[in-house]
Amino acid sequence: MKKKTMILQLALAASLLFSTVAHAGDITSTRDIPVGSSGQMEMVGTIEPTILSVTMPSFVPFNISNSLSTQNKVVSPRIKVKNNSNVPVQVDVVYTNVDISKLNNTTWSDTGSVTANQIAIGLKQEEKENEMPTDLAHARWLKANVKQDMNVMILDSNQEGAMYVVGTLGQNVSESATFNVTPTFVVSRTSITEN
Repeated sequence: MKKKTMILQLALAASLLFSTVAHAGDITSTRDIPVGSSGQMEMVGTIEPTILSVTMPSFVPFNISNSLSTQNKVVSPRIKVKNNSNVPVQVDVVYTNVDISKLNNTTWSDTGSVTANQIAIGLKQEEKENEMPTDLAHARWLKANVKQDMNVMILDSNQEGAMYVVGTLGQNVSESATFNVTPTFVVSRTSITEN
């Protein structure tokens, strides 16, 4: 048993020597272990998941009306987004299916600026906890029926965030109809974390 232990110690010392040469910039403290003596080294391993998991609602109702006195004309529930992964993730919108066929003489704006016959819907990350945004600053505008690559949120590992639906509409847009907006979200790993 003593011989196996000594071989293991020598193998460990040799591998440490070669890893020190290969990754000298990564090691912040070292110590010499003379041949025939022993020493301990703490090793910390990190297991990172290969599956990214984010929880968010599959249905969000909202109301939009020009009768609101604020710049944001949408009343939306708080949309909670939870990163269940042990790594930071980013949540992007890659496509938005928009059906405004029931809104006669109305077109879509993907910039947030609307004419009398336009409507614009976007997403805005929560700035004050549990407080729906009143303005449209920093809103991320959804593009209708075209591919887009728009980041809406970055979440650190196991972090929860929130966003709201925001929007505006021109004065000639009918306020007695429904329309559907269905964004497609993609979650990917990122090294960026929010501050």
